[in-house]
Order: sequence, then C-alpha cells, then structure tokens
Amino acid sequence: MRPEAPFYVGRTRPSAIGWTRIGLTLLAGAVLALIMAQRSTALGVLLVVALFAALALWTWMGQWTRFIVDEHGLTVSLGGFLPRRAWPLEDFRTVQLRELPRSTVGVTLGGYGWRRGRASTPKLAELTPVGSRKVFTLDDLQRPYRMLVTREGTMVEIIGRGTTQYILSPEDPHATADAVDQAIRARR
Repeated sequence: MRPEAPFYVGRTRPSAIGWTRIGLTLLAGAVLALIMAQRSTALGVLLVVALFAALALWTWMGQWTRFIVDEHGLTVSLGGFLPRRAWPLEDFRTVQLRELPRSTVGVTLGGYGWRRGRASTPKLAELTPVGSRKVFTLDDLQRPYRMLVTREGTMVEIIGRGTTQYILSPEDPHATADAVDQAIRARR
C-alpha cells in the first residue's frame, strides 16, 4: 500500500560562514560608502549603500530559507517568502544522507547558498541510507547539482533520474530525508 504524500515544512539557516559572508558584504559596502562620501555626491553614496544592502539581503535570502516537501517535490522559498520553482518529484530516484565535514564542503560542493553547479559525487564512506533504501553512488567524479547548502555536517542528497542531483543542508536532515522518502514512495 502506498503512503500518502507528505506535507513537511523545513528550513535552513546560515552557519558562521554564511553570517561572515553577509557581514563582509555589509562591511565592504560601508567602507566604499565612506570613501565615496569624501569624493562623490550624496546620490553616488546612496547608490553604493543600496547596492551593497541588496547584495547582503540576497546572500541572506539564499541561506535563510523555508522549504516544503509535498506531492510536487521540494519547493524552496528564499528568505522564507520568495518561492522558487520546485525540484520536481518525478525526477527523484532515491534519497540518502551525506556527511561532509567543514574541511571539504567548499571543495566538494563549490560554495554555500542557493545555487546550481557541478559538485563532486559522493563516496560510499560519506553516505547513510534512509529507511529501507540502499545508498546510491555515481560513477562520475562530478555531476550537475542543484544546491541549498548553508553548513557542513549531515546533508540530504537526492539522486535524480536524469543528470541532475540535489543536495540541501536542513536543520533536521533526518526528518527531511524521511519526508522525501515518503514522497518518492507515495508517487510510485
């Protein structure tokens, strides 16, 4: 008997690295605004302040997110209020937990935040199965990923049916992985 599709709401929050990126963006904007205040017009200073404030806001929104796992897949809302297109459930093959220590997150995934890119595929030692599923390794060294990574540690990795994989670092990775597992089983 198929289970019902879940309705799970999870979230991601910036780590110390995320807050550092936000703070450095604001600091760079403040320094540039102070330098421009000595040589430029008030409009130029205001423009620089607005630009760096927008960059800091966008960085924050890419790490402070809310997401929903339901019968459509996984839908991320940047900043908790700006929904993006769902990661489609029909593209999900399996889900597993992936452990990435702080020393390898940047090298393995290429950075933090909401983004697309090429990332290193998992090694068997990094993986933990979810429920009764088996872990799934890939032959390629790198694959295209859609990412929502805000911190190191245990992440939820969704192996896609096509060439794209998905990875996110929610506050509760086990509950998120269970919800994705239930959604995949409900679809079959």
